[in-house]
Amino acid sequence: MEFQGINKLSLLDYPGKIAAILYIDKCNFRCEYCHNWNTLIAASDNEDLVFNDILSFLKKRVGILDGVVISGGEPTLMPNLEEKIRAIKELGYSIKLDTNGSHPEVIKDLVSKGLIDYIAMDIKSSFDDYHRFTNNDALIENVKESIELLKSGIVDYEFRMTLIDEYHSLEVINKVKDILKGSKRLYLQQFKVSDGVINKDLHAIDEGLANKFVEILSQSIETVELRGY
Repeated sequence: MEFQGINKLSLLDYPGKIAAILYIDKCNFRCEYCHNWNTLIAASDNEDLVFNDILSFLKKRVGILDGVVISGGEPTLMPNLEEKIRAIKELGYSIKLDTNGSHPEVIKDLVSKGLIDYIAMDIKSSFDDYHRFTNNDALIENVKESIELLKSGIVDYEFRMTLIDEYHSLEVINKVKDILKGSKRLYLQQFKVSDGVINKDLHAIDEGLANKFVEILSQSIETVELRGY
């Protein structure tokens, strides 16, 4: 299992840093609003990037780039993830991990070894609706564990949630407020239809309601902001 994509320059994906993004196209969730869906379901047809080529690129960008984002799909599915992150870390880069939280043991291990500097974890909905994304109750319990792990402050982090009219009501948001109570950051992202989205009949939530969500969530979360509105 190797990386299948690279964004060589991003000013947005790693807060406060100029970063490259590495993508793995395997995922254990099936979110019908994922903009990488076409890539995920065709994963076996994708050509792997040679990791030594990635390292060569990153060596040339030392002093230009500050960090590397490991994203997906779901990066914690990669068996040799630690080895790859360690090699990148040795070049002096700060590492951000994007995750759905389904493997808290991997998160805990990487953080304890000083290999992760920042984590962005996706929150799908209230736990009552998580089965729509996982089809696996065990993964839901893992997500709960990862949330509590990040809330404990073991590493700098953010939670993020894509707002979709068909999924997110005031009732759901109030439940999410309780789930994330005491969290440091939550970013609410506007849903946008793209070629890679499997269900193009989904709809974004209008800005007025999104701002109402911010008001509710801010009652229990330190920082709540909208992105993409």
